[in-house]
Amino acid sequence: MGNLQVLEALFEKWFDNEDENPGPAMCPSTYIRTKKTDVNQKIFFIAEDSFRRCIQASEWHARQCSHNLCTNRLIQKGHVVKTNLKCGDQETPHVFSWSSSPYLPTKEYLINSRVNHGIVCSGILPSDYKRFVSGSGIGILNEEKRTSFFNKHQQHIQEEYNECIDTALLEEIASYEDLDSIDIMSDARHGWRKNAKDTSSNWRKNSQSFKM
Repeated sequence: MGNLQVLEALFEKWFDNEDENPGPAMCPSTYIRTKKTDVNQKIFFIAEDSFRRCIQASEWHARQCSHNLCTNRLIQKGHVVKTNLKCGDQETPHVFSWSSSPYLPTKEYLINSRVNHGIVCSGILPSDYKRFVSGSGIGILNEEKRTSFFNKHQQHIQEEYNECIDTALLEEIASYEDLDSIDIMSDARHGWRKNAKDTSSNWRKNSQSFKM
């Protein structure tokens, strides 16, 4: 056997040993590059507490069982997902029910309530909301849920609205010397009272002045 054959035999033996003894597994990279076939995967919101709880459940399971946890089907609940984490133990598998949002005392999801709150406070139109979530694929709160949330908080919203209007009027009255009224110019070219009030004197001659 020549030197070349000896080296080839040694390398082959070394590679066989490496295959039989792979050693500790490499830590997977946290950087994930999305493939073209995966761009339509489910996207959802997740809260800090739910993220921590998922890690805690995984750590506990790793200490108790040698099998890996796998996720079952992801069920969309508005902007939240719910799933089961199940290990591969055929005899006594561990199963964890997990959702991406904590629950409120009312048994509703915190995330969905926060999104509902944002919809109401932002003034976004229902049609705009539906187009946005449909285009981004982040789930959707159905009309029944949104209407129920609004009706539940309608009284508080109206009270805050009235208080803001009263405060704005009082602040506006306080900015005038006589402290008894507000000058509103009927110049239809201006959408804001302040703009109409501060227009030039030439335009002011052609405008009517009203008292409130």
